[in-house]
Amino acid sequence: MTQPFNRLSVIEPQGDLDVEAGELWVSNPWELMSEGVNLSAYERNRFFFNHAGREFIDLSHQSGADIDSDSRSAIAADFDRDGDLDLLVASVGGGPLRIFMNQIPSDGKSVRVLLEGTKSNRLGVGARMQIEVGGREIVRDVFPVNGLMGQHPTETVIGVGAVDRIDHLRVQWPSGHTQTFQNVPVGGILQIREDATNYQTLSGE
Repeated sequence: MTQPFNRLSVIEPQGDLDVEAGELWVSNPWELMSEGVNLSAYERNRFFFNHAGREFIDLSHQSGADIDSDSRSAIAADFDRDGDLDLLVASVGGGPLRIFMNQIPSDGKSVRVLLEGTKSNRLGVGARMQIEVGGREIVRDVFPVNGLMGQHPTETVIGVGAVDRIDHLRVQWPSGHTQTFQNVPVGGILQIREDATNYQTLSGE
Protein backbone atom coordinates (compact mmCIF):
# COMPACT_ATOMS: atom_id res chain seq x y z
CA MET A 1 0.00 0.00 0.00
CA THR A 2 1.37 3.43 -0.84
CA GLN A 3 1.13 6.51 1.35
CA PRO A 4 2.07 9.50 -0.81
CA PHE A 5 2.44 13.02 0.41
CA ASN A 6 2.62 16.01 -1.83
CA ARG A 7 3.11 19.65 -0.95
CA LEU A 8 2.99 22.57 -3.36
CA SER A 9 4.87 25.66 -2.24
CA VAL A 10 6.14 28.88 -3.69
CA ILE A 11 9.90 28.37 -3.42
CA GLU A 12 10.94 31.31 -5.58
CA PRO A 13 8.48 34.16 -4.88
CA GLN A 14 7.16 34.43 -8.43
CA GLY A 15 3.73 32.92 -7.75
CA ASP A 16 4.41 29.49 -9.29
CA LEU A 17 3.99 26.39 -7.14
CA ASP A 18 6.91 24.00 -6.69
CA VAL A 19 6.60 20.40 -5.50
CA GLU A 20 8.06 18.42 -2.60
CA ALA A 21 6.91 14.81 -2.94
CA GLY A 22 7.43 11.52 -1.12
CA GLU A 23 6.19 8.00 -1.80
CA LEU A 24 6.05 5.39 0.95
CA TRP A 25 4.90 1.77 1.22
CA VAL A 26 3.61 0.18 4.41
CA SER A 27 3.21 -3.50 5.40
CA ASN A 28 2.47 -4.06 9.08
CA PRO A 29 4.32 -0.83 9.94
CA TRP A 30 4.52 -1.41 13.70
CA GLU A 31 6.71 -4.49 13.29
CA LEU A 32 8.77 -2.92 10.53
CA MET A 33 9.56 0.17 12.58
CA SER A 34 10.68 -1.91 15.56
CA GLU A 35 12.97 -3.88 13.25
CA GLY A 36 14.55 -0.72 11.86
CA VAL A 37 13.33 -1.37 8.31
CA ASN A 38 13.19 1.61 5.98
CA LEU A 39 9.49 1.87 5.09
CA SER A 40 10.13 3.73 1.85
CA ALA A 41 12.37 0.92 0.57
CA TYR A 42 15.21 3.47 0.51
CA GLU A 43 13.41 5.42 -2.19
CA ARG A 44 14.72 8.98 -2.11
CA ASN A 45 12.56 12.07 -1.76
CA ARG A 46 12.24 14.27 -4.82
CA PHE A 47 12.12 18.04 -5.25
CA PHE A 48 10.88 19.68 -8.46
CA PHE A 49 11.35 23.36 -9.29
CA ASN A 50 8.63 25.10 -11.31
CA HIS A 51 10.42 26.94 -14.12
CA ALA A 52 8.19 29.87 -15.12
CA GLY A 53 5.12 27.65 -15.29
CA ARG A 54 6.51 25.80 -18.32
CA GLU A 55 8.25 22.76 -16.84
CA PHE A 56 9.33 21.14 -13.57
CA ILE A 57 13.09 20.75 -13.13
CA ASP A 58 14.36 17.97 -10.88
CA LEU A 59 16.57 19.66 -8.26
CA SER A 60 16.45 16.80 -5.77
CA HIS A 61 20.21 16.25 -5.61
CA GLN A 62 21.26 19.90 -5.90
CA SER A 63 18.91 20.97 -3.10
CA GLY A 64 19.92 18.15 -0.78
CA ALA A 65 16.29 17.05 -0.50
CA ASP A 66 16.95 13.56 -1.93
CA ILE A 67 17.29 11.93 1.48
CA ASP A 68 16.33 8.25 1.84
CA SER A 69 14.68 8.47 5.26
CA ASP A 70 11.01 7.55 5.79
CA SER A 71 9.68 11.07 5.27
CA ARG A 72 6.00 11.60 6.01
CA SER A 73 5.31 15.32 5.77
CA ALA A 74 6.91 18.49 4.43
CA ILE A 75 6.03 21.73 6.19
CA ALA A 76 6.35 24.87 4.07
CA ALA A 77 6.88 28.10 6.01
CA ASP A 78 8.98 31.25 5.93
CA PHE A 79 11.22 30.27 8.84
CA ASP A 80 13.82 33.02 8.34
CA ARG A 81 11.22 35.69 7.47
CA ASP A 82 12.87 36.69 4.20
CA GLY A 83 9.71 36.47 2.09
CA ASP A 84 10.12 33.01 0.56
CA LEU A 85 9.22 29.53 1.76
CA ASP A 86 11.56 27.03 3.39
CA LEU A 87 10.83 23.34 4.00
CA LEU A 88 10.81 21.32 7.22
CA VAL A 89 10.73 17.57 6.51
CA ALA A 90 9.69 15.07 9.19
CA SER A 91 10.48 11.35 9.06
CA VAL A 92 9.13 8.34 10.92
CA GLY A 93 11.07 6.14 13.33
CA GLY A 94 12.79 8.87 15.32
CA GLY A 95 14.75 10.32 12.43
CA PRO A 96 15.94 13.92 12.63
CA LEU A 97 13.86 16.87 11.55
CA ARG A 98 15.47 18.40 8.49
CA ILE A 99 15.08 22.00 7.43
CA PHE A 100 15.92 23.12 3.91
CA MET A 101 16.47 26.86 3.78
CA ASN A 102 15.51 28.56 0.54
CA GLN A 103 18.63 30.22 -0.86
CA ILE A 104 17.44 30.60 -4.46
CA PRO A 105 18.24 34.17 -5.60
CA SER A 106 15.23 36.08 -6.87
CA ASP A 107 13.97 39.61 -7.38
CA GLY A 108 10.42 38.43 -6.71
CA LYS A 109 8.38 39.74 -3.81
CA SER A 110 5.67 38.21 -1.67
CA VAL A 111 2.84 39.10 0.64
CA ARG A 112 1.91 37.25 3.81
CA VAL A 113 -1.76 37.01 4.73
CA LEU A 114 -3.22 36.22 8.15
CA LEU A 115 -6.97 35.64 8.27
CA GLU A 116 -9.16 36.05 11.34
CA GLY A 117 -12.61 34.56 11.02
CA THR A 118 -15.67 35.75 12.91
CA LYS A 119 -18.59 33.88 11.35
CA SER A 120 -16.19 31.33 9.88
CA ASN A 121 -13.59 29.47 11.98
CA ARG A 122 -11.10 31.78 13.65
CA LEU A 123 -8.06 30.77 11.57
CA GLY A 124 -9.87 31.01 8.25
CA VAL A 125 -9.26 27.37 7.33
CA GLY A 126 -11.07 26.65 4.08
CA ALA A 127 -10.93 30.24 2.84
CA ARG A 128 -9.81 30.98 -0.72
CA MET A 129 -7.73 33.97 -1.80
CA GLN A 130 -7.68 35.17 -5.40
CA ILE A 131 -5.05 37.70 -6.44
CA GLU A 132 -4.84 39.64 -9.68
CA VAL A 133 -1.38 41.04 -10.33
CA GLY A 134 0.47 41.94 -13.51
CA GLY A 135 -2.23 40.53 -15.75
CA ARG A 136 -2.44 37.10 -14.12
CA GLU A 137 -4.47 35.44 -11.38
CA ILE A 138 -3.02 33.59 -8.39
CA VAL A 139 -5.26 31.39 -6.23
CA ARG A 140 -4.40 30.07 -2.76
CA ASP A 141 -6.51 28.04 -0.32
CA VAL A 142 -5.98 28.07 3.44
CA PHE A 143 -5.53 24.37 4.13
CA PRO A 144 -2.78 23.81 6.71
CA VAL A 145 -3.01 20.02 7.13
CA ASN A 146 -0.52 17.97 5.11
CA GLY A 147 1.03 14.52 5.44
CA LEU A 148 1.14 12.36 8.56
CA MET A 149 0.74 14.54 11.66
CA GLY A 150 1.91 17.58 9.72
CA GLN A 151 0.47 21.07 9.85
CA HIS A 152 1.53 24.27 8.15
CA PRO A 153 1.18 27.75 9.65
CA THR A 154 -2.12 29.38 8.74
CA GLU A 155 -0.12 32.38 7.53
CA THR A 156 -0.25 32.21 3.73
CA VAL A 157 2.86 33.36 1.85
CA ILE A 158 2.02 34.36 -1.72
CA GLY A 159 4.74 35.11 -4.26
CA VAL A 160 3.71 37.86 -6.65
CA GLY A 161 6.84 38.53 -8.72
CA ALA A 162 8.67 41.83 -9.17
CA VAL A 163 5.78 44.16 -8.35
CA ASP A 164 5.10 46.60 -5.51
CA ARG A 165 1.30 46.31 -5.37
CA ILE A 166 -1.47 43.80 -5.95
CA ASP A 167 -4.22 44.97 -8.27
CA HIS A 168 -7.04 43.02 -6.60
CA LEU A 169 -7.22 40.69 -3.60
CA ARG A 170 -10.42 38.72 -3.06
CA VAL A 171 -11.10 36.56 0.01
CA GLN A 172 -13.89 33.99 -0.04
CA TRP A 173 -14.69 32.79 3.47
CA PRO A 174 -16.24 29.40 4.37
CA SER A 175 -19.31 31.30 5.61
CA GLY A 176 -19.90 32.59 2.07
CA HIS A 177 -18.79 36.12 2.91
CA THR A 178 -16.54 37.77 0.31
CA GLN A 179 -14.13 40.70 0.67
CA THR A 180 -12.34 42.54 -2.14
CA PHE A 181 -9.38 44.89 -1.72
CA GLN A 182 -7.61 46.93 -4.38
CA ASN A 183 -4.11 48.38 -4.79
CA VAL A 184 -2.70 46.27 -1.95
CA PRO A 185 0.99 46.77 -1.02
CA VAL A 186 3.34 43.78 -0.93
CA GLY A 187 6.29 42.99 1.30
CA GLY A 188 4.55 42.94 4.67
CA ILE A 189 1.84 41.04 6.52
CA LEU A 190 -1.82 41.65 5.79
CA GLN A 191 -4.20 40.83 8.63
CA ILE A 192 -7.73 40.44 7.32
CA ARG A 193 -10.67 40.12 9.70
CA GLU A 194 -13.83 38.60 8.27
CA ASP A 195 -16.17 41.36 9.42
CA ALA A 196 -13.80 44.26 8.62
CA THR A 197 -14.08 46.68 5.72
CA ASN A 198 -10.30 46.99 5.34
CA TYR A 199 -7.12 45.09 6.16
CA GLN A 200 -4.38 45.92 8.66
CA THR A 201 -0.72 46.04 7.64
CA LEU A 202 1.66 44.51 10.18
CA SER A 203 5.43 44.55 10.37
CA GLY A 204 7.08 41.81 8.34
CA GLU A 205 9.57 40.97 11.08
